[in-house]
Amino acid sequence: MSTYYNPVEIYSGTSGCRQLADKLDGEYANVSSILLLTRGGGVEARESLRPLQSWMQKRTVQLKELSISNPNLTDIVSLKTQLNDNDFQLIIAIGGGSVMDVAKAISAIQHLKISTVEDLRSAIAEGAYALDKVTPWIGIPTTAGTGSEVTKWATVWDTELSCKYSISKDVLYAKKALVNADLMQSMPLRLSFSTGLDALSHAVEAYWSVMSNPISRIYALTAIEAIRTYLPRLIYDPLSIEIREQLAMASLYSGLAFSNTRTTACHSISYPLSLIHGIDHGLAVSLLLGSVARINEPALIEREKLYKAFGVANVEGIGQTVQDLYRLYQIRTTFGNMG
Repeated sequence: MSTYYNPVEIYSGTSGCRQLADKLDGEYANVSSILLLTRGGGVEARESLRPLQSWMQKRTVQLKELSISNPNLTDIVSLKTQLNDNDFQLIIAIGGGSVMDVAKAISAIQHLKISTVEDLRSAIAEGAYALDKVTPWIGIPTTAGTGSEVTKWATVWDTELSCKYSISKDVLYAKKALVNADLMQSMPLRLSFSTGLDALSHAVEAYWSVMSNPISRIYALTAIEAIRTYLPRLIYDPLSIEIREQLAMASLYSGLAFSNTRTTACHSISYPLSLIHGIDHGLAVSLLLGSVARINEPALIEREKLYKAFGVANVEGIGQTVQDLYRLYQIRTTFGNMG
């Protein structure tokens, strides 16, 4: 592949929220009703989001706090029912990947008649979503891992059939994204570690994917080097805004990389580990990096660049780097130890 595409308008840094609010004031001046999805804990009231708060105060806002990890069909149908066909014109998602997955799903089905899990299952299976009209959404991540604010797909689980679906169309890219490390500073270390490993896996898989391109590989290498440098430092200084900023940008670069490639074998194999065995997603997918790297080595493009980003001499160093991170964070390092 030699083409790269990503339409998301990205804002970052301390001035990013002000710039975003100014842009919304122009482009979405006629919006009167907003669906605000958050991870909870009053994150939407953070001082660093004050310009966005001021912009929303002039509009009707329906707030939904989501305590959802790995959203499933039931979660989506339940939320749509609670919204009661409210005609909101914009979705703002402030949270981790699961919150943004829900935002994409609701964006895709807001105008569909869906009242049961079977209705939603059929709509996804037949691709009968996001056809005539979708609701624009804005992504504001509070974790440094998923990159969901700059990708077009959402993962929705089907616990009844023990499988997962991907909702994916170009119109489901966020209109805008705000990356602000201040929103990530209070993340617990375990979550920071798991999401960091997820971002690392996204970047590595984007690098070796058959869909990779020169630009996605640059984003991937930048993300890998930053994560392997700053994730070890985080455990010693979890309140460091500098470290959080580096990991936030690494997650963004990783998202920009795999937004063009999707993920590969590590993610595919990891889904049942999370769904059936309850292993944290970031841990489940990173456990596979070393093994899949060895399988993929003969086909790697410019493998020396990948090794350099990891700071290792050969393919064996990729798995070793992951294992070293596990030991540093005192995480069990084998499938057997994880049950």
